[in-house]
Amino acid sequence: MIENKKIPVFDIALGEIEKKYIKDCVDTSFIGQGPYVKKLEEKFSKFVECKYGYTTTSGTTALHLACASLGIKKDDQVLVSSSTNMACAFSIDYCGAIPIPIDIEKETWQMDVKKIEAKINDKTKAIMVVHLFGHPVDMDPVIELAQKYNLKIIEDCAEAHGVEYKGKKVGSIGDIGTFSFFANKTITCGEGGMVVTNSPEIAEKARSLKNLSYGKKNKFMHEDIGFNYRLPNISAALGLGQFENIEKVFKEKERIYNRYKKNLQNVKGINIPVVREWVSKYIMWVFNIYLDDKFSVTRDELTKKLKEKNIDTRDAFVPINKQQVLIDKYKLFSANDCPNANYIMENGLYLPSGNTITNEEIDYVCDEIKKVNN
Repeated sequence: MIENKKIPVFDIALGEIEKKYIKDCVDTSFIGQGPYVKKLEEKFSKFVECKYGYTTTSGTTALHLACASLGIKKDDQVLVSSSTNMACAFSIDYCGAIPIPIDIEKETWQMDVKKIEAKINDKTKAIMVVHLFGHPVDMDPVIELAQKYNLKIIEDCAEAHGVEYKGKKVGSIGDIGTFSFFANKTITCGEGGMVVTNSPEIAEKARSLKNLSYGKKNKFMHEDIGFNYRLPNISAALGLGQFENIEKVFKEKERIYNRYKKNLQNVKGINIPVVREWVSKYIMWVFNIYLDDKFSVTRDELTKKLKEKNIDTRDAFVPINKQQVLIDKYKLFSANDCPNANYIMENGLYLPSGNTITNEEIDYVCDEIKKVNN
């Protein structure tokens, strides 16, 4: 009976090709560095229309490597969407710089680009856009501002593999892009990430920094303060196997999104984020919704009732402007600076969206939500 089955918020499908590649790593003893790293870097960077790509140990280290490769340094300021995983803010802080939160559009959960320019000052060095949940930020206004004020653009595409903005793959639009291959991402290495760019100068800096900045003539005469962000070959083997099935994953994402949308789009009090006209390819990461006061209970009451039915969910992110550790450290923003991000924090959630969830399970989740709303 489906009523007695736990429905996780996320799971992944692993196939024979992943097992084959991992077995090859074990059989050849190439579990540390090896050929699957290079293969994944070449194939994935080409897929996202970038000339260069370098794997990292996580999406977080990819973001840090991106910031460092652009020369972000102490006391610089980087504008970033407030509603995001804190890896964005932390990666900026790792460079000694300061994340400045920008509020979001409630309708899309994406950075409100109309609010960027007011936050630019002489310390601002970059804009970090976050293509949240598979929907791209409106990039043309961001590019215009970056050119006007001589700023760099970092694209966080952790949740946006294959997504396109006006026909361009996200990750290829700014100066540098980052992806996550964490266990719950569109494709996974278990842990892992990647930086991509079309700039040979940025690429060379990233390539060097990610591998301890070894010297070109004397390997052990290091050229910079580098990092060890090397992805193991066995992790890359898993990721390459996943990547080779990425179109199949996209079809499953489309099925899941369409099934949820059909079931929930007319339910009173439930809001499905809109997909804007500039999105030429939307690929859902997870199915996210937010509640308004027409829904019969609060978000927290809903998730509690779903949990009682073995249905797992996740609350929306606590935004950067609400993180007390960052408020206390920088004293440059306050908890109430981003009202839309705060609203989504209190009312937003995402539903079970793993690649293996069945239509029957989706229907069950939706039926339980409707029962709560009666």
